[in-house]
Amino acid sequence: MSKETIKKILREGKEVNAMGSAISRPNQELIIMRGIPGSGKSTESKKRVGNGVIHSTDEVIEAQYNYREFFSNMIANKDFAPLSKAHSENFKNAVASMKGGKSPVIIDNTNIKADEAKNYVEAALKMGYDGKNISFVEVGTGGQSAESLADRNTHGVPLDKIKQMIQAYNSVGPMTLEKVLGAKSRFGNKQRKIAMVVLDDASKKKLLTAIGSQIPEGWKIYAHHMTVNFGKGLPEDLKGDLGTSVSIRATAVGMSDKAMAVKVEGYHSDNDLPHVTVAVNIDEGGKPKDSNLINQWSPLGSHINISGIVTEEVLQ
Repeated sequence: MSKETIKKILREGKEVNAMGSAISRPNQELIIMRGIPGSGKSTESKKRVGNGVIHSTDEVIEAQYNYREFFSNMIANKDFAPLSKAHSENFKNAVASMKGGKSPVIIDNTNIKADEAKNYVEAALKMGYDGKNISFVEVGTGGQSAESLADRNTHGVPLDKIKQMIQAYNSVGPMTLEKVLGAKSRFGNKQRKIAMVVLDDASKKKLLTAIGSQIPEGWKIYAHHMTVNFGKGLPEDLKGDLGTSVSIRATAVGMSDKAMAVKVEGYHSDNDLPHVTVAVNIDEGGKPKDSNLINQWSPLGSHINISGIVTEEVLQ
């Protein structure tokens, strides 16, 4: 937020939070849980949730995979992108809950280091939370020894990892808002993001029903998203849309020998030609990015109204 914007808010007599945003959600609460696996952190979350909601990356993983196999496969393949994706999904879900007015929103991750909570805290402040309503619950070890935590945790985190986590937790000390806001992003200055409008299932089905007959046989179907920005993430003035549903409309269909797409309008995109990749000719080496090279477009008889969720993910 610019200095001029902050000055304007102050002139209007509005109270601002630690990020200079006007406090527009004074009664909503964000709770960041901190604790070692097996410490009773999740049990404590359930005691505090009331009419609110709990968001946990572990639950995102467990909804799609066998938890232990998930981590075993990542270690074996030396590919940790799935974990980053799970964290992004949990963050997106939490932002949607905050945007929807849920309170408290509880982040039931280990949150041992300050940068782990940074995205959640910054999102809340940008959305208009009062910093006084962002709290950190220090469960720590729950009074258990490392050996007991290794036995108690339900996800099979080994003893050596538990000991490392305890050491890191103790070195950070009690978490504060100032520590979180002052923490460097774990991705440093190299963090790159893609911002998208990800089509909901009904819109994907609607789009494919309308033009699916035009997809060549054997092509891989996508119909997944419209890119808002590749590399920088959501523009500052659109941050408030994160996790919300927006409407767009398909106006034309285009095809090359490698890709098929629909031209769309109705929401901001940095692309010269905003579009949704519909299908790709993978047998000929086609990739979704080949949609950017389509130069032959045919107007649709009538616009196809579709919608999707504004999403931001870290690029690997």
